[in-house]
Order: sequence, then structure tokens, then C-alpha cells
Amino acid sequence: MNPEKLAKLRDLCRDEAAFEQIKQILGDEVLQSEHKINQANFQVQQQKALFRVITRLREPIDLETIFHATATEVRQLLAADRVGMFRFYPDSGWDDGEFVSEDVDPAFPSAMAQRIHDHCFGEQFAVHYQQGRIQAVADIHTAGLSDCHVQVLAQFEIRANLVLPLLQSDKLWGLLCIHQCSAPREWQATEIEFATQIASHLAVALQHAELLADVQAEVLERQQAEQAVISLNQGLQRAIIELQAVNKELEAFSYSVSHDLRAPLRSIDGFSQALLEDYEDQLDETGKNYLQRIRLATQRMGQLIDDLLNLSRLMRSEMHLETVDLSVLAREIAREAQERQPGRQVEFVIQPGLIAQGDSRLLQMMLTNLLDNAWKFTSKHAQAKIEFGAMSQDSDIPVYFIRDDGAGFDMAYANKLFGPFQRLHRIDEFPGTGIGLAIVQRIVHRHGGRVWAEGFVEQGATFYFTLVADEAGA
Repeated sequence: MNPEKLAKLRDLCRDEAAFEQIKQILGDEVLQSEHKINQANFQVQQQKALFRVITRLREPIDLETIFHATATEVRQLLAADRVGMFRFYPDSGWDDGEFVSEDVDPAFPSAMAQRIHDHCFGEQFAVHYQQGRIQAVADIHTAGLSDCHVQVLAQFEIRANLVLPLLQSDKLWGLLCIHQCSAPREWQATEIEFATQIASHLAVALQHAELLADVQAEVLERQQAEQAVISLNQGLQRAIIELQAVNKELEAFSYSVSHDLRAPLRSIDGFSQALLEDYEDQLDETGKNYLQRIRLATQRMGQLIDDLLNLSRLMRSEMHLETVDLSVLAREIAREAQERQPGRQVEFVIQPGLIAQGDSRLLQMMLTNLLDNAWKFTSKHAQAKIEFGAMSQDSDIPVYFIRDDGAGFDMAYANKLFGPFQRLHRIDEFPGTGIGLAIVQRIVHRHGGRVWAEGFVEQGATFYFTLVADEAGA
């Protein structure tokens, strides 16, 4: 108490014993007031520290910066020797980890970046800390800690220990450790409450860091996906350029085939015909037969070359998409077939109103090949039936079909149907070069669809096709 005020009280109080009592009472009051003032100041400092921690959480700064600034403030406010954030290694069962941030009195060793193993913790205590346990130890040598735990703490010269869980969502991420190394220390309730609030706010920072890591991972994944798309596009561009070069070579080859190969074929055919006409009297029947066979072979080879050129032109022609009435096209093709061979008894059943988007010229070529194919392979039947229709499927993509009751085919050879110049019947049974179905397949593919067939020998065949991409054809 102030000496001047004590002198005034002594003057007012004539009884020395009473003065001593009053002095004692006033002294106690002063001590209590000073204690309350200190507590109030401590609480003010606590609130300021918490405010700064919360403010940092709202700033776009990294977790390491938040940890370090918080450790420094907490150590200064609690006058501790070391404050650190300990992180468990993932999948270590909470037995291993290291300090990832620390503020320590220079008189004591740093605990940073040292692998710390404590199998007692993972086995006995981790589950309790995950549920919010707090450990406040005044002296590690008298608190009844396990030997292994004391050994771990002693290597960092720790005497008193205040440990709180750092949770990331519901998972124990690590520990907030407050150490007193210089001497034992009784941790006050206000100090424990303050440290608990700090740990809670650090848990928010951990949650933010986890969300940020997820966002960054997603951004990275998208960037990688975008890079993959860019690489794919670049690859496609290169493939297009290469394809264009191949097409040019193919055009040159086609021209060579058309011009250079057809010319000698015409000569062979022409001179064979000249021999038959000009030297008929000098040739026996065998010679004439040989010349006829030479002419047929050259004419067939000429037809094959023409088909090959048509197939090449088909792949290079530009498409013009429009609405096409397939039913109208099919009826016209059927009429022309019946006019060519009016004596045949063939019933055409064409479903009306089959509308599609596509190139009308190519679609007409495709239907002509399919319907002519059905017309040809029903030619050995006295009566025949050819159907053209569509059926729906789960994807709402229409599946068109052309069905006949003609010669059919063995399903074992179905994979050869659409190959150029592939034939499943002898040429003397059904004429043709075997290019028709190859043309059909290429037209369907150019429209993004697919084509397939089912058939049985002498029980007819059904050809199905779509004109847009579907999952089955992807």
C-alpha cells in the first residue's frame, strides 16, 4: 500500500493493534484487486489473441503461416517455453509424426522436423484425443506417465505439458502442444480454456486447408484434363493432316489405277474381240472359248476397278445433311427393280414415314445396295418378300432393317459381309463384285451409325443399320 496513505491511517487510528488489522485487511483487498486486474488483463490479451487468430483465418494465407503466427502469440501470452503443432503421419496409426510448426525459447532445443515415434499413444490415447481429451501435466516425472511417453517428452527437455487435439473434421490430425521446459508448471483453468479455443480455431484452419486442397486438386485435375484434351486435339490435327496426305496419295493412286491399268485391260479386251471377229475362221472352238474367257476376265477386272474407284470417291465426297424420307427412296428403288424384271413375284413391304437426317445421295446409294442385294438373293425363289422398316430401342435411336426371305448366309461368316470384294456365294450363283455391302458400311459410318446383319442359309437375311451414334456402336 502507498506509504503516504498508511501514514494518514496511522494518524487517524490511535490503537496500534486496530491499525495493523486494518492494514492487513486493506493489503488483502489490494492483492485481490491486483489479481483480478491481472486476470482481466490476461482475458483481454486472450481475446485479442483469439481475434487475431480468427482474422488470420479469413485471410488468404497458408496453413504454415497461420500455425507459426499462432504459436508465437500463444507462447508469449502464456509465457511458455515451447508451443508447437504436431502432425501425425497419415496411415501411421497415430504412432508417428513430427512438429510442423513451432515457437521455442532459444534456451531449449527445437523439436521441428524430427520423426517422433510413440507406440503408446496410438494404442492407448489416440481414440480419446479424437473425442476431445485434453492433457495438462504439471510435471512429467510425477504425473504417472508411461515410461515410453516420459522418454519421448524428456528428449525435448519438457517438464510441464499441455496437449490438446487438432481435429480435421472428425479425424485426429495432430496435437497442439504447449511446453514448459524450465520448471514444472500448474496449468490454470483460464489457460486451458484459452488453449482450447485456440485449438478449435486451428481446427477451422485445418478444415479450410482440406477444402482448399480439394479445390486445388480439382483444379489440377481439370487442368490436366484440359491439357489432355489439347494434346488429343493436337494429335487429331496431326492425324487429319496425315490423313489428308494419304487421301492425296490415294487420289493419285486411283488416277493411276483408272488410267494406267484400265488402258491395257481395254487393249486386251479389244484385241481379243478383234481376234474373234477377224480370225473366226482360223480358230477352233477351244481357241474361241479361251478368247471369250479372256474377255470376260478383263471385263470383270474392269468392273472391279470401277467399283474400287467408286468406293474411293464415296469416302472423299463432301456430305450435305438434310431431312430425307427413306420410305420414298425405298419405294422408288423397289419400283425400278420390278421394272427391270417384271416377271418376278416379289412383294415389297415398306413402312411409311421413315424420316432421317443424312446425305440424300449417299442414303439413296445405301438403300439401293441393300434392296438390290435383297432382290438378287431372292432371285432363285419363285415368290419372295422384301421388307423395309424401323424399330425403336431403349436409346430412342431408330434401328432400320431390310429383311428378305432369300438365300440367306451362314452366320459363321457374318464378319466378312462388309469387307470389300468379299463374297459368301459363288459368282455363278449370284453375280456381283462384292463391293455393295462395303459401300453400305462406309455410308452408315459416315453418318455416325453402325450396320450389322443376321441370317440363316435358305431362310433369308436381315440387315440392320442406324444413322446416328449410339452406345452399342461407341
